Amino acid sequence: MATDLFPTFINEHYEVHEWKHACAILHQDFPSEWADIIAVLTQFRLKRSQLVKGGGSKSEVSKSTDGFLYARDWRERQFATKIVVDGVEIDSPTH
Repeated sequence: MATDLFPTFINEHYEVHEWKHACAILHQDFPSEWADIIAVLTQFRLKRSQLVKGGGSKSEVSKSTDGFLYARDWRERQFATKIVVDGVEIDSPTH
């Protein structure tokens, strides 16, 4: 079960869902990235002060999480993806 891979703290503080064995794949094939995900979830605290602060392009919550991951060399990327149904292409960009 996917939740067996998470530390107790995460299972007690988050509702965990998995899709297509993503946890097992990350845990086994990408241990460094898995460790970063575990670390960011473990250190995360949602503070009222972060929610009530207005303005700006990103919230304090996003800035904090981004900073944590950027410090570990994670970078935002965009992917040019598309869905093809009966030869008809529909762009479906993501990041």
